[in-house]
Amino acid sequence: MLTPQKLVLALLGASLLLTGPAVLAPAALAAEDEMAPTDTSAVDEALDLYWAKKREVVSIHERRFLKQSRHEFTLFGGVIPNDEFFTYIPLGGRYNYYFNEDIGAELWGSYILKRNSDLKDFLEGDQFNNSFVVSIPQNLLWMAGLDVIWSPIHGKFAIFKTKLTHFDVHLAFGVGAIGTQVHDIGADKSKVDVSGNLGLGFRFYLTDAVTLRFDYRQYFFSAEGGGLSKPAEFTLGVSFWTAAPK
Repeated sequence: MLTPQKLVLALLGASLLLTGPAVLAPAALAAEDEMAPTDTSAVDEALDLYWAKKREVVSIHERRFLKQSRHEFTLFGGVIPNDEFFTYIPLGGRYNYYFNEDIGAELWGSYILKRNSDLKDFLEGDQFNNSFVVSIPQNLLWMAGLDVIWSPIHGKFAIFKTKLTHFDVHLAFGVGAIGTQVHDIGADKSKVDVSGNLGLGFRFYLTDAVTLRFDYRQYFFSAEGGGLSKPAEFTLGVSFWTAAPK
């Protein structure tokens, strides 16, 4: 039989069961707060923003200047410095057509000016009473040929951290003809020799239609009197491009 005393005790017990967790909870939370690490998320976020700004790098993933199915016309001048008695100055042009972004064909030609080297002027100078005359068996007049151009490297670099300049690097190899003047005793004659060449070039894009171009070419042809003649040519040119096909 449920007496009033038992009812009071039952209600008191239920009350303790309900309020006990609430009484213990603050103490437990305080202990957890003492053990919990300090929240540094705001500091970490600020540091991330700081270093991101310090290390900011401009990145362009798409190739901006395309060559496929385009025509390139180049005017160039340069020097062939590896002759002992003459310094040659080639002036000429190149025409390129690109089958894709990496492979193209080049038709080129140049007329060659010459001037005496310092060694030739020294030997023929006043110090020897102008008694020496330096004569060489053969000198360059012109060159022309057809090359294959392979451009395996494309990239970009920053100028003063404010502008990105795009460039590509190409290799060249081909065949051609070299016109020379042969000096015989009592007479000079013109001669045309078959030649081969290998080369390396750099192209820097100023705009989509205009580029600067640096080229090195090593030529090979049969020298007068035997042996192999190897003119080395360095040129700087300006190229003009047709618009890309639609």
